[in-house]
Amino acid sequence: MSLFPKSLKKTSLAAARRLYTELQQTQRQAHYNQQAQAVLRAVESQRGPTDRSAVRQADEYAREVLGSTRYAPWLHVYAAVSGSFREGWIPDNYYGLVVDPHKSGEVAKVALIKSFTNRILNTEALPDLAYVIDGLCYARDYRPVSQRELADILFARDDRAVFKADNSYQGRSVSFMTREDFPAEGHLPLPDGVFQAPIRQHGFFAALSPSATATLRITTARELDGSIAVKAAYLRLGRVDDDIVRSRSHVRVAVDPAIGALDETGFLHDWRTIDAHPDTGLRFAGRVIPHFATATQLCRSLHQGCPHMPCLGWDLCIDEDDQPRLMEWNARYNDIKFSEATRGPCFRGLGWENLWRQHAAA
Repeated sequence: MSLFPKSLKKTSLAAARRLYTELQQTQRQAHYNQQAQAVLRAVESQRGPTDRSAVRQADEYAREVLGSTRYAPWLHVYAAVSGSFREGWIPDNYYGLVVDPHKSGEVAKVALIKSFTNRILNTEALPDLAYVIDGLCYARDYRPVSQRELADILFARDDRAVFKADNSYQGRSVSFMTREDFPAEGHLPLPDGVFQAPIRQHGFFAALSPSATATLRITTARELDGSIAVKAAYLRLGRVDDDIVRSRSHVRVAVDPAIGALDETGFLHDWRTIDAHPDTGLRFAGRVIPHFATATQLCRSLHQGCPHMPCLGWDLCIDEDDQPRLMEWNARYNDIKFSEATRGPCFRGLGWENLWRQHAAA
């Protein structure tokens, strides 16, 4: 017979779980703010110290509106980038620790399952060709196919195909494959994932990012009345030595979400500012993304079909036939910090600044 009553066991287990959760939160807070401090140092090394009044406003806003000065470091970054403090900003750590888990929940994890994406979105904008699921090969319509058939499907139009593993993001587990990579029989050493056709990008993007397909990130959010709105956009460009756009080396340029015009200032991966692509030498000022309205309408329409997720980041490109091609979607902790720093506040009126009160009461 146990020396401890069941109720005491349950209480102890609940307390241990709370302690573990609090420890995880503390570690994540530390990680977020270490990132913020590193970015702030990089920005200030180029621009000089951040205005002290803006720093004080950021501290006060974090404490009074967001519930803790722990959210101030990313507000300091935003103020350093923009040159002043703007009420309504959502700090990166507040978004990751409060908004994302409170609003998205478990359903957002499905966006990481790339082999399942087209079953949910059901759109021709995805360049999906085939899938690997539990070691078996499937065509785009989820019909089982042999490895020989798979190779015929993948290379019917191109000599390369892109493979993206499930549960990958930011360019991780992305590889280019040729027909020689596929034995007619035997074990196919690939995890679950999707094969996609390479995107032949529109000349606008090819001029700016000739080595890697440029990525247009469009962020949509659910309004309080249930409608979907485009809240932010930015363009990610590759470097000359990259075959895909990589976070460790990319160039980012904010985009006007209303008309698709590029800002005149871009940012290297370490947040240093530039006014032209460092490899191509093309300046950002005066450039407007072609068929931008078509791309934003696609993102709004797809998001409207998934209202469970309040905020989504869509990665796409316009192809040589002037059509938007969707690379992937991001539901769990989709990046908002770059847009907030460069063009924010982007998410005012959604009530996110009050979620910490519900989070604390849970």
